Amino acid sequence: MSEIQHTEKEKSFQQQVWETLSVINVNEKIEKKNGLSYLSWAWAWGVLMVHHYPKSYYAVDTVSYNNDDNAIVSLTLTVKQGDNEFPYKMWLLVMDYRNQAISTPNAVDINKALMRCLTKAISMFGLGFYIYAGEDLPEQEKVVIQQEQAQQKARYDQLICDLKTAAKGGIESMKSIG
Repeated sequence: MSEIQHTEKEKSFQQQVWETLSVINVNEKIEKKNGLSYLSWAWAWGVLMVHHYPKSYYAVDTVSYNNDDNAIVSLTLTVKQGDNEFPYKMWLLVMDYRNQAISTPNAVDINKALMRCLTKAISMFGLGFYIYAGEDLPEQEKVVIQQEQAQQKARYDQLICDLKTAAKGGIESMKSIG
């Protein structure tokens, strides 16, 4: 297989994964902390593995420290189905409950950051991505809601027109009585 064909195959698999995961409404699974929205890593991993891509896997890449003794974790998530797979590397600063960098994080802090990083990586494949974009619904659901709103407006406009016609008819009939 040529490199171009391989790239097209990967692209179509990537698109398939995005189209599958990005339309899932995660709103009922969102947890709120300090004004920010989170998905449980266990729930996101379960959706990915149980419901869609059970051969997927991740590997912790590094935990690196900067001059302030803050740490950044990174991992690579590979979504796999049959012979198709593609990896995505994601990173995340080790933060406290206020989303502030932790100086000299301990093993628990690093573990929590890795699991948040995994959830973030899963979102890069589509699941819950709209949360990071500051949205409250997947794009496909927005389109459906817009269509429903347009239909409701059309029904409303028709009712108003019918009421005006009936009212006008009522006024005309009242004039003939008087």
